[in-house]
Parts: sequence; C-alpha cells; structure tokens
Amino acid sequence: MLEVKSLDKEISVKKIDNETVNVKIFNNDILMSIVGEFNKNLIQIEKLTKTKLYFRGNSITVKGDRNSVSNVSNSLMFLVNKFLVTNSIENNDIIYSVKHG
Repeated sequence: MLEVKSLDKEISVKKIDNETVNVKIFNNDILMSIVGEFNKNLIQIEKLTKTKLYFRGNSITVKGDRNSVSNVSNSLMFLVNKFLVTNSIENNDIIYSVKHG
C-alpha cells in the first residue's frame, strides 16, 4: 500500500504510562471511519487485542498490557494511512491492521 508522508498532521500518539496510550485523530472523516457506526470498529479492535478503548471527542484512550497497547496504536496509524490512500476503511482492514499493524 502507498504510504502518506504527512501522518503527523492527522494523528497524534502519546504514551501516558506503560499500560495507557492516548491517540488523537484530527480529521473527523478519518475518525468516524475508524470508529465505525455505533463504535463497532473500536469494539472489534478491543476484542482482537484484549484491550479497553475509551472514545471521546477526537481522542481514543487505549488501556491494556504494553504489547497490546502498542499493537492498537500501530493499528490506528495503519488505518489513518489506509483512509488517506483509499478514502475508506472496511471490516477486513480492521482485522488486517491488528494482525499486521
């Protein structure tokens, strides 16, 4: 897949502690595509990674063990890039991002 060079303008990932990361997605179209209708994509990411995701405004807080939290933040960066390249996110993208993110 093509990679967008300006991800810094679209997403911010800040480590709070070893078990918590805060991810901010600045573009509402990207955010809504990643979150999914009724938060279904976030719920799926939670189940696949055994983490807890808290969504408010443009912020997603991820809690879990260090590896799972890192996996989710990489997954979210992958999904932002995917949206910027293709303008869509599908269910298979969620699964792929977790397994290969």
